Amino acid sequence: MQQRPAPPHERAVTITDRRTQAPRLTAGAYGSGLYRRRIRLVRLADHHTAGELEDDFHHFRIDLHHDGATIGRARGTALRGPWTTCFDASSVIRSIEGHPIDARSSSIGDHTPARHNCTHLFDLTGLAVAHAARSDEDERIYDFEVTDRAGNPVTNRATVWRNGELALDWQLENGEIVGPAAWAGAPLRRGFIQWAEEGFEPDLAEAAIALRRVVDISMGRSGDLDRYDVADEVMKVMGPVCHTFQPDVGIHARRNKGSALVFSDLPAVLLSDMHLRDSAAQHG
Repeated sequence: MQQRPAPPHERAVTITDRRTQAPRLTAGAYGSGLYRRRIRLVRLADHHTAGELEDDFHHFRIDLHHDGATIGRARGTALRGPWTTCFDASSVIRSIEGHPIDARSSSIGDHTPARHNCTHLFDLTGLAVAHAARSDEDERIYDFEVTDRAGNPVTNRATVWRNGELALDWQLENGEIVGPAAWAGAPLRRGFIQWAEEGFEPDLAEAAIALRRVVDISMGRSGDLDRYDVADEVMKVMGPVCHTFQPDVGIHARRNKGSALVFSDLPAVLLSDMHLRDSAAQHG
């Protein structure tokens, strides 16, 4: 299978509403495009690590302040999210304050329950905590692509680049990894984090855990949640998987209609203005 080059990047001169840059995701668009996500982690100062995550459905930011060993302050920001309650989840992530920095992105789960958090802010924060533990890398950028599922059997491809270099390129069939051989049959649905961390070196395990997440999230391109007004209307399908879909939260969670966008042909737009928010965070 031909290897694709890493997606391009650009640096914007102003902070821009993505809804003016990318088309809205509509029903029937699935089948010939691809899902994109970009995550950027950066050391803004010795004791300040920032991260942002942006994809078709989400845009979150985390600013971690620490003393080199312990997290002092965790400030989450929702810049774009599918439900109104996604913007409230930043208060939940603060429960990691006072806990140690760890080189494993998954260590965040030792200090705060994933299902009580926004899934994507939780994942981003875990990666930022791991980045804060690194002493040899000021910036790390992950680029993800997942092609739409198609054919019989149903096949697609999931790829992640780290700092412009290919890290993983999975071939999937009926939702399971079939190649490369080292990853074939990986337990994507249960126990994957432990399996990856025990079987692969830390950087590769981190990339794999993040890629597994986007394999699932990419399926959001196949539906149209804008037809719902309140998250409670899809609770039976979703279950209590995150902050918004907790029973006492979902009844109040209104849909941010028009927030799902298509970046298939616009990879450079993703996080193109993060450096401007970095500057504001440093001087704020």
